[in-house]
Amino acid sequence: MFKKSLVLLLAFSLLISVFAFANAKAFKVTDKSQLLPGPAADGKVGDYILKNEKVAFLIGQLDNYHGYMKSGGNILDAIYCGGEDQFDEMHTYFGWPKQAIYENIYIEKNGSNGGAAVLKLTGHHSDIPGIAITTTYTLFPGTNYLIIKTTLVNNSGKDIDKMILGDATFFGYARPFTFGLGYKVSRIDTDFIGAQGDKIAYGVTTTERDENGKLRDIHISYIFADPEIKTVAIKNGEKVTFQRIFVVGKDLSSVLETSLDIRGKGYTMVSGKAEFANGKPIANSKVNIFDDKGILYIVAYTDENGNYKFPANPGKYTAKVDVMGVNTVKAPEIVVKGEEEIKADVVVGKYAEENKVLWGPYLSDLGKDSVYINWKTLVPAKGKILINGKILEDNTVSNLHHFKITGLKPGEEYTYSLVVEDGAAKGVTTDSYTFRTVADHPEKFKFVVYADTRTYNKRHRMVADKIAEENPDFVIHVGDLVMDGRIMSDWDGFFWAIKNMAAKAPFYPVLGNHEYNSKYYFSSFVTPQGGGDYNEQYYSFDYGNAHFVVLDADILLMQKDKEGMERETQWLINDLEKHKDAKWKFVFFHEPFWTNCTEYGKDPVSPTIDYWKPVFEKYGVDIVFNSHYHMYERFTNNKIEYIVTGGGGAPLYSKVRSYNEKYPFTTKDITGIHHFVEVIVDGNQVKVLVKGVAQQTDKKKEDGFFPVNVILDHFVLNKY
Repeated sequence: MFKKSLVLLLAFSLLISVFAFANAKAFKVTDKSQLLPGPAADGKVGDYILKNEKVAFLIGQLDNYHGYMKSGGNILDAIYCGGEDQFDEMHTYFGWPKQAIYENIYIEKNGSNGGAAVLKLTGHHSDIPGIAITTTYTLFPGTNYLIIKTTLVNNSGKDIDKMILGDATFFGYARPFTFGLGYKVSRIDTDFIGAQGDKIAYGVTTTERDENGKLRDIHISYIFADPEIKTVAIKNGEKVTFQRIFVVGKDLSSVLETSLDIRGKGYTMVSGKAEFANGKPIANSKVNIFDDKGILYIVAYTDENGNYKFPANPGKYTAKVDVMGVNTVKAPEIVVKGEEEIKADVVVGKYAEENKVLWGPYLSDLGKDSVYINWKTLVPAKGKILINGKILEDNTVSNLHHFKITGLKPGEEYTYSLVVEDGAAKGVTTDSYTFRTVADHPEKFKFVVYADTRTYNKRHRMVADKIAEENPDFVIHVGDLVMDGRIMSDWDGFFWAIKNMAAKAPFYPVLGNHEYNSKYYFSSFVTPQGGGDYNEQYYSFDYGNAHFVVLDADILLMQKDKEGMERETQWLINDLEKHKDAKWKFVFFHEPFWTNCTEYGKDPVSPTIDYWKPVFEKYGVDIVFNSHYHMYERFTNNKIEYIVTGGGGAPLYSKVRSYNEKYPFTTKDITGIHHFVEVIVDGNQVKVLVKGVAQQTDKKKEDGFFPVNVILDHFVLNKY
């Protein structure tokens, strides 16, 4: 076995900077083209970037913070070798919810001399202002990691008996991984904590040593996978410093290799190959390596030739390919005894014998003469739609399909089925479903609104099946479709739940905070042409004599993007101006202006109210639909009905303000019942019926409910 020490590694980095063309640099972002790309990228002009030829890190300016952060100066984006950012955020943390509040950021070294690039921040402790904090981010040429060093000086006038030193780390699209436990976050002391994304991985380790000179492990707190370095006492007038290393690589294997090198720990490098049964390499794909107890040891990605590698301690390992629809038919045992390098036998994978439809078919963007039929399969394949006796072919070999059917007749009923063709796996044919196109001038139609389906798929399926029984013309979901929009398995559960409903009722989504602006959200749905950066962030459409507007409140609430909010508001004004003659106007966005819910305290009035409420009133919006709070509420304010419908499947809330504390324009508030809102538009009249379908008995159990059939609220609007 061989070892590398941090001293040797840093010395090597310095040699690279002097004798080669490698370089590191720090600069302030002055143009959007300098920002890091990727589905989780949060950078803005004014932020800071540290980059070299391997990696790049974006540190938010003082006003660029979001989520649980209280100040800027934190790591928001990180990429490897020109890839895409899938990281959420990392901020200096002293035990929940205490953190560093940075007041100044400046470039200490820009790397122009061929050495390190250094960004320096100064500030104070969020809960003890008398504790001064200084943090440096250091990036050397030729390395794939950022060194983070924080010093606290206690000028508070009192001794601090216990101070946790660490970081709050949110991995975003990258799935949290605890070395020794696999994809499981738990209390443990370990060499590093990491996360695997799509062809990118992140890890946090340390070079700190304890009082006896022993290398410290990272301590993982149970909450949010927060890596903690140590817990110390700080007397008044004293200071303490702690250091951690943030590593970026293509896979967890390379992150582990760097972490072990930095920590000076030995390992055996294992090289292997993955291929299909026909000898074709399984290229650019994930390989999971398990230890002899069946615990996930590490994740590696193959190259274009199917080759992968990972560092291992003595022991027995098994490698399996991790490709959707591919089964591992040969998984050789890898025995490591302490050699410097060994070669493993070939891992062989084979596509499943028979294909499966994982999602759908589900409908979207319905028109008078067209509709999108969507589906996702286990194995990539072509597909056919059999519709009213005709065969329409989608010749794209893919897992996910968005197939537009055109040439339909207004107001007609169509019966269709999906045929997944034979390919790498045997094909499959679905059941038949029906839908009706939009009529030329529909006087009467029905739509359903529901939301907050995250967490409990079984409860969601029950609500969605009840909606399907109502045969609505379309369905609108007002956000929080899933628990975490960045986790694909959450979407698998979501589409299982809506299967019977969305096969015959076109589905229109709204972004909630739990979607996290996810690329999976945008890739899963086809919506009418919108006005946002992704076209689906906010959009509108017409149906009969009504105009429907979908908005994204999290541009302001989660992303804290005031400029983006102003652009969206201008789009809203322009859109309503164009459709000011519509008989009925309905608006949908996730977080409401008001709530009487106190489940997690008394929430203030949403700041979106200053942007949108005057616009709604000016253009005569009739009903605004929201969710976010897992209950039912209705407010009547300045001739507009505001409905909060959060009963789609998530655990329901039970706490509300007392009678005297409720907003005076509250019309209804009902807790503990899963429900949906049925809206019937009939010429000059709109009827709204809120239908309760299940009573919650246990908030913490998916089966903690029993069916009911009750009307929670109803009202009628008339226009003549």
